[in-house]
Amino acid sequence: MKQLKKTISLTLAALLLLASCSSGQTNTETEQQTGEPTLIDPSVQPTPGGTNETPTSGIDFAALTSDTVASWAEAEPFDFAAANASSYVQLGQVEGLAVTKASPVLTDEEFENELDSLMENYSYSVEITDRAVEEGDTVRADYAGYKDGEAFGGGTAYDQEITAQGGTGYIEGFAEAFIGQTPGEEFSFNVTFPENYGVDDLNGQEVTFVATVHAILTGEEVVPELNDEFVSSNFSYDSVDEFRDAYRLTVEKRKSYYVNNGVLNDLWESVLENATVVAWPESEVNRIYAQHRQAYENYASYYQTDYDTFMKNYMNQTDEDLYALSQSYVKEDLVMYALSDALGVDPSEEERSAVIAELAEYNGVSEDELVSYYGAETLDKSVLWQLVMEKVAETAVVTEQ
Repeated sequence: MKQLKKTISLTLAALLLLASCSSGQTNTETEQQTGEPTLIDPSVQPTPGGTNETPTSGIDFAALTSDTVASWAEAEPFDFAAANASSYVQLGQVEGLAVTKASPVLTDEEFENELDSLMENYSYSVEITDRAVEEGDTVRADYAGYKDGEAFGGGTAYDQEITAQGGTGYIEGFAEAFIGQTPGEEFSFNVTFPENYGVDDLNGQEVTFVATVHAILTGEEVVPELNDEFVSSNFSYDSVDEFRDAYRLTVEKRKSYYVNNGVLNDLWESVLENATVVAWPESEVNRIYAQHRQAYENYASYYQTDYDTFMKNYMNQTDEDLYALSQSYVKEDLVMYALSDALGVDPSEEERSAVIAELAEYNGVSEDELVSYYGAETLDKSVLWQLVMEKVAETAVVTEQ
């Protein structure tokens, strides 16, 4: 049996991160729970601007109640556009910033690497479905756990890779139960959790799992050959030569955009570093902090642990870290709107349409799809960021590699 390893995911330029982060939204749950690809390209994301400012003092994070966190999360978003951003942030040097620009020329080696990466996206795993599972086999399976007939938290998973033998990290009897099972057939088995498992409702309890093995994994990955048949089956071209010519134009355009946007990102980091927040809109910082905290609390519940343990063991963060990160998101918006005021940037509808069209083309999606995915408000911020940074770039001292 052959199964596609993965599909090509869309990417979105770095500037969209600015708007999505400062709105206090997180995509972590969507990405991890649904497996849907994000449009953001992590290779070109601007990281939140560094700040030397100290997080607002006086907050006893350990004493925060769920009601307080909820009220912060539900507060009205701060209206950066209507506020006088210069009363919150003091801009530093903006003109004449030094930046290095990579070569926008696509080399033959780079193009061949891009082709290799494309083909790897179409690679597939060779799987076995015509024999029973043997001890030591790794299988791809679904399972759902039930206690007293009710599904329990954390007991259901899909397309999991499980090695059918003991000592693989599962509770005793779980992985071994897959030995002898036939792919495609549902089966059930009982196991008992250890007395010290760590979850009150499951400690020492017998539960039932219902499972299905989809296939036995061989570990062999096959990358298809780039030939006329592959091209005609997966793209709207009749030959490899026709496809290569068209794809090279696409990659050239992508690299040019990436290089130019990289200059804007580097300049943005300099602008952020040079700027100083003189007053925080604390309700907005609290709102973003609370929304992120709620997301992590949900994850803690999913992993059947408490918030503090989750932050320490899974995120390696403290509440102070999370609050400081929330401040950095707010700083980004403050700086962006202060810059737009200082440089006189007020996007027209024509400019907005041009930037959105460029983003859509870069990502290979329609403008409607782009708007549907991110929303008009996020795209409006992205447009403003793009135009502001292009203005900053006009006076930059650029060194080309």
